[in-house]
Amino acid sequence: MWLSKLHPIGKINYPPRLVATTFCFFMSWQFLGTNLITIEYSWIIILCLLWPNIAVLLTYRSNNAKKQERINIHVDALLSTIFVFAVPIFSFASTIFIIVVANALFVGAFRLLSTVLLSIIVLSLSLMFAFPSIQLHEEQFKTVLSSSIFMLIYLSSFAVSVYYLTKRLINLNKHVKTLSITDPLTKCFNRLYFDNNLSKEIQRANRFKSPLTVVFADLDHFKNINDQHGHQAGDQVLIEFVQLVNRCIRTDIDWIARYGGEEFVIVLPSTSAKTGAIAAERIRKYVDEHEFSVNNNTLHLSCSFGVSEIDFENEQSDIQRLTSCADKALYVAKQKGRNRVEIFS
Repeated sequence: MWLSKLHPIGKINYPPRLVATTFCFFMSWQFLGTNLITIEYSWIIILCLLWPNIAVLLTYRSNNAKKQERINIHVDALLSTIFVFAVPIFSFASTIFIIVVANALFVGAFRLLSTVLLSIIVLSLSLMFAFPSIQLHEEQFKTVLSSSIFMLIYLSSFAVSVYYLTKRLINLNKHVKTLSITDPLTKCFNRLYFDNNLSKEIQRANRFKSPLTVVFADLDHFKNINDQHGHQAGDQVLIEFVQLVNRCIRTDIDWIARYGGEEFVIVLPSTSAKTGAIAAERIRKYVDEHEFSVNNNTLHLSCSFGVSEIDFENEQSDIQRLTSCADKALYVAKQKGRNRVEIFS
């Protein structure tokens, strides 16, 4: 359970670190044989069993998981150096150091790599000075084969971890993008999406000389609902209104955005003002006949609509002009008694 709450870097490094310590134990057993269980070398078994779990626990409990994992990478480098001097085989040494370098680059790029390499060099010189008789032993086929198999397993485990992290990052980015263009209450598009995408719709309509209609919708006397029934009731009405509109417009072609407060805008590509007015009238009737649920009671309300179509003959036919015309038509609908559809002329 606690692994699911672990920082992504800790999750990525845990499986490869587990594989690496298993490899160290295996190579140590091949080289030392029964000497591995003597008092002199028993620390190898203890480190191989404990270090991956200690490292992941430290990362989990740390307030700064990324910083802790940087420390763990340095410890990996120091322990690897000690292992190499305990098991002085070239294929083992080269494999371990390649893995340490790869991990350092992944977690902290060249800055972390430089400090890790410095730690390895300092410890190696110290051990060479303390144990001058240590020399690399001759390679055996089984050690070369073991190193090759380990590299395959290690890189596979690392690749799988990175794949799942990347997949999670992509999903999170999609979620963040969705949140940035979605109204949190009604789940329709927000003003940001409207401003960015209506200009694209206008450009597309101009390119293909295809009609484009914008419909402004405003719930009549909405303030009375908030005053009499509370803002939660008003929120519920807005949610149900968007659901009603979505039932009346074309999926994946038309779209609705919350313009502000109780005012919404419906964008109808490839639609003339006359056809857009018919769609608005269908929504108006749907809303007028709908029973809104408010505090376990039903409530009837109406909505006014202003319709505007893009004018290809006007060079200034931009987003501001299109929305301004729809807003003027909506104002006319309000002036004529509300609960009606008006087309800008």
